[in-house]
Amino acid sequence: MATPPDYGQRVAAPRRSPRAPAIAPGVPRGVPIAISTGVAELRDEADGSVTVYVNGVPSSSMRPDLSLDFEYMRHEAAAIAAWDAGLERHGWLALHIGAGACTLPRHLAAVHPESRHIAVDVDTELAELARRWWDLPRAPRLRVRAQDGLAALAERADESLDLIVRDAFAGDDVPPHLADAAWWAHAARVLRSGGMAVANVAVTPSSPRAAADIASGRKAFGGVLAIGEQAVLKRKRRGNVVLAATAKPNAEVTLALRRYAASAPLPTGVDQNWS
Repeated sequence: MATPPDYGQRVAAPRRSPRAPAIAPGVPRGVPIAISTGVAELRDEADGSVTVYVNGVPSSSMRPDLSLDFEYMRHEAAAIAAWDAGLERHGWLALHIGAGACTLPRHLAAVHPESRHIAVDVDTELAELARRWWDLPRAPRLRVRAQDGLAALAERADESLDLIVRDAFAGDDVPPHLADAAWWAHAARVLRSGGMAVANVAVTPSSPRAAADIASGRKAFGGVLAIGEQAVLKRKRRGNVVLAATAKPNAEVTLALRRYAASAPLPTGVDQNWS
């Protein structure tokens, strides 16, 4: 298994000429691109990465190397690395709900080469464009398909997945049917023993939907860790919190994430009782 990057530090990418982009060459920047759910737009960043905006909201970051730009994705990757380190098996199967440009599945497929990934998204066009824009793994390592996130779980057999990653948004919030008790119950049902569900939650100083989301996760799984910037966890400002849910609390995962949080660039916390 490949050695996971240090998720507490951002890995610098080599600077590239804006006239010869390494990602999506020939695709106009700053121009709306029609997709199934609206419009996407590519914007080059000074560090060589490309940000994908969906309906005006930053959705994904693409870069030639394997580093992750979005803070919440680094939290997700750190939680998965800590979970993977405690597994007796490493050939696990993951379902990603909210594929976007498949930034995290691409990263995980490289860092955990024995893993396999299924990425679903309601937007058929965006998933196809992502295949054209950059170097995504091919099936069976990464399969991408258009499907609703609840339907993708509901059709799965019991104990048929090892990992679920939910990173689906409509605008700036999680669609309600992907954050309710029914969704979380399906997530618990389809995971094998020792499996984990990771969910990206949008948080505001007064966000009852986020509280209901984690309450449903805790009811379905029992043990739920929340990882996020301290100010966001304390609901002092808007941001993202990552939930890591397992059927039984895992002390080793908790310890590993606390170590990760201590070295993160921004003040980051790990809370077992966040609500």
